[in-house]
Amino acid sequence: MEMYSKDDLERLMDKSISYLHSRKGKYSGYQECSVIYRNKSKKYFRNIMRKKGIMRTYIKDNNGDPQCPINNRLDGLFFSCNPSFETGQPPVSSPFGERRLCINAYDLLFRDDRRMYFSDFYCFNRGKRTHYVSIVVTTPGTYADNFCKSHLVPISRRRNPFIYCRRGSRTVRLSCGVWVEIFFTDDINIRYLMSQGMAHFEDCQSTGHSKPNGLPKNTYRNLCNLIDESYTDSEESSCYSDDYFEYPGYAYY
Repeated sequence: MEMYSKDDLERLMDKSISYLHSRKGKYSGYQECSVIYRNKSKKYFRNIMRKKGIMRTYIKDNNGDPQCPINNRLDGLFFSCNPSFETGQPPVSSPFGERRLCINAYDLLFRDDRRMYFSDFYCFNRGKRTHYVSIVVTTPGTYADNFCKSHLVPISRRRNPFIYCRRGSRTVRLSCGVWVEIFFTDDINIRYLMSQGMAHFEDCQSTGHSKPNGLPKNTYRNLCNLIDESYTDSEESSCYSDDYFEYPGYAYY
């Protein structure tokens, strides 16, 4: 399938921003993001720690929009960002595994020279209103960065509507209106981060497992699709309701 052009992605990003502007109550505005986190099985992380603690990137699957330019073209590691509204901490359960790696959000995303790119906006089920925005984080000069400069939409790390940190601050701010996921394109040395106090492991309740090759986006909502002709106004308006914001139950990690 032909991938989106940069112009297409700019239109998709505009749709995501319009969606954020429609959110109300606790789903509007921003919250602090102290850590980004990745859930997998205990076996997955045990194997990594036995091999010098280097978590290697691997190819992005088909989760989300099937025309997303990074699908099957870019290596990386997915992280979740959103904390629980009630506790400000990562959710107590995960559909991706019972072991969680937490990394300080500022140290991984903002302390060093990184670049950010918008890559996707999507949802899954017609009956559920959670929407996802995918942000790719690269190191300047790498293959991944060159690819993203050619195919994705660059966004400022200091001022964007999804996740940002103002210059001179260590406080990372995260949108409350969408589920923000980070696709980090470098290998990560977990042992080093832990030795510097930048990362830690914790256990959580496991409610499922990842799906091979990911899940495609819901194509029945014009809110997060570029081809709108087949949708009705009632379907569109239902997407803007504020009474449902779920922890994602589908996997791409």
